Amino acid sequence: MTQSLALAHLLLAASKSTSSSSAYLTLLPLLAIGVLGYFFFIKPQQRKAQAARAAQGSGIEVGDEVQTVGGVIGTVLEIHGDRYTLLTGALGNDGNLDGPQPTRIVFVRQAIAKKIDRIEDVGTADDEPVKDVRPASSTNGSGSGSSNEDIDDVGGDSAPTTGEHGGEAEEA
Repeated sequence: MTQSLALAHLLLAASKSTSSSSAYLTLLPLLAIGVLGYFFFIKPQQRKAQAARAAQGSGIEVGDEVQTVGGVIGTVLEIHGDRYTLLTGALGNDGNLDGPQPTRIVFVRQAIAKKIDRIEDVGTADDEPVKDVRPASSTNGSGSGSSNEDIDDVGGDSAPTTGEHGGEAEEA
């Protein structure tokens, strides 16, 4: 017999001898279920959560690029306890601003979602500008650059829409 089964038999035998302890005996299975549930379900989940919290903060160091829960991407400048100061925006190789103004933002550790790999800037100053590949539109001869075709015509017939009275249809 297992120890818990032997203990149950012992308590059952003791309860037969006294009638006042029968109320406590009915509460004993509920108490046992509660204790077993704590050790089998709640305690392992607490251990997993604690290990995840320890692993999340330990891998981030000053200089790493991280993404926050809100989607902000930045470089870690300072770490003070559970507060991380991030630098967002872009500085060029020469230290000058290439893009948006860099900004310092302080986040708590729980707001840092993950550490991300740095990407190298693919654009260089030697790149040629992008050429316009749209076809040239025909002009109506007035030189104003407007075309005769109706570009917002959904039906494709290129005819202006007229109302009941011969004028153009009113926009709703």
